[in-house]
Amino acid sequence: MLRVWEEGQSCPPWARALLLLEAAAPGTDRAVLTRLPVGERDARLVELRAGLFGETLSSLAECPACGERLELTFSIADLRLPAPTASAPYRFQRGAVAACFRLPDSADFEALPVGPQAPRVLLEACVSDVTCDGAPAALGDLTEADIAALVAQMAETDPRADLKAAMTCPHCRHAWSARFDIVGFLWEELGAWVRRLLAEVHVLARSYGWREDDVLALSPWRRRYYIGLVRS
Repeated sequence: MLRVWEEGQSCPPWARALLLLEAAAPGTDRAVLTRLPVGERDARLVELRAGLFGETLSSLAECPACGERLELTFSIADLRLPAPTASAPYRFQRGAVAACFRLPDSADFEALPVGPQAPRVLLEACVSDVTCDGAPAALGDLTEADIAALVAQMAETDPRADLKAAMTCPHCRHAWSARFDIVGFLWEELGAWVRRLLAEVHVLARSYGWREDDVLALSPWRRRYYIGLVRS
């Protein structure tokens, strides 16, 4: 995890997700991980987080009703959603408009341009075989309502790709659903863990003259015990 955190410092979120998955499943072909639908990718990251830091999560949020800054706690179980029951390609139908689509993966995000055109480029990469009244059509021929319905169906096909946590404000009792970014959340937690670990390395290396590898080879309990001796 220390190596993953170091390698991922200059990486975009999709690349950090792949680094985490590679660490969780050593030997897995990176191309296979890259082509995992985002929902499946994030579901695996949820399980990785549970294995690393436990089943309970704490997060800061702002109540949209009263503006109160809150520290909220919820469970990993709230993020375990069912996988799609069918496999790609999926079928979209709205009136005379039909299309096939697949779910986006990390390769799609790697190829995205920077700017407001990114959502459209992502949609074009995932949608194929568009027809209108049975005749071949392009995504640009669809109305805004058609596009909105298509995007909504893609989201419904695999809700794991857009994780949400149920929130309730203890001050005004307002309830809402907030998007949960498992990649960003896990990366922040990993960073906090790395900084604590490196601080322990610093204390023990300075006190005993040990190399970093020597300190890292110790169990967490033994590191804490030695630090306790140093500070006593």
